[in-house]
Amino acid sequence: MTLPTARLTPEAFARARAFLLERGRPLEVARFRRAFEDGEAGAVLAALRAYRNPDGGFGQALEPDVRAPESSVLATSLALRILHDLDVPAAEPLLGEAVEWLRSQLHAEEGGTVWPFLPPEAATSPHAPWWSQQEPDQLARTFGGFRVNPRAEIVAQLWHWPALLPEGLLAQLTVEVRDAVLAGLDAGDVNGHHVAAVFAQQAEVPEVYREPVREYLHDVLPGRVGRTPEDFAGYALSALSVAPTPASPLAHALEEPLAAALAHLLSTQAGDGSWGPTWSWAGQFPETWPQAEAEWRSVLTLEALLTLRAWGRL
Repeated sequence: MTLPTARLTPEAFARARAFLLERGRPLEVARFRRAFEDGEAGAVLAALRAYRNPDGGFGQALEPDVRAPESSVLATSLALRILHDLDVPAAEPLLGEAVEWLRSQLHAEEGGTVWPFLPPEAATSPHAPWWSQQEPDQLARTFGGFRVNPRAEIVAQLWHWPALLPEGLLAQLTVEVRDAVLAGLDAGDVNGHHVAAVFAQQAEVPEVYREPVREYLHDVLPGRVGRTPEDFAGYALSALSVAPTPASPLAHALEEPLAAALAHLLSTQAGDGSWGPTWSWAGQFPETWPQAEAEWRSVLTLEALLTLRAWGRL
């Protein structure tokens, strides 16, 4: 794949580094040092532990748009993503307890088992409007009954440690994910496409389940990813979300939108070195949003640097 080769300058990288080290959350600082400066994995685990609750799940605003302290599938799935990236062993206590907590949160629904994103208690804490639970089953309606999101990414990550689940459960969940994706994703379901792409491209997922999902995404993604500055200014699906590296199996079908997404990423670094969110919920919780925005800048700046490095743009 041949894409334009504009890069983040050393000066721009230095600004991003300074932003993270001076204003980033300890978790993103530790992850940055691990990724770029040969930092210790133990420092990442120590920072992640701050978001862990005594029940083994994660909360404490690990996802900045949900300020709830209670454990949630949303926050625990993000912790699982970090533990997977660290390649922690199955014996790591943070991992084992998180998986045990996730098992306790599985809900049996018609057509399979799902993980509801948030507990009811989270409704009392500040949150973005898309996490609202004011009406019965509102969150399930917002996220398609949780059939794909968050299940697809959680299942894909768990294949890295299959012995942590009872025999047969992981295979059952994997079949349910495959069938849910193949039933069709709503074209505007940005995060659903992302987690489906994780599932489709996670080499540890058995190919018999993964390949049909990859073929489906290969067919639909070219018509669903953002391509213009107007797309990126909103909440369009980025090609970088579904093809995060040049080695991603879905990348070859998305050459043009990948070039556009990379150009946009390079052009939207703020003067302070950070990348910020394109959304806001200041109107709902004006006293809380500034902290959430600052935390998102920490998260998004690290993600931008990791993405640019993966594509050879540093």
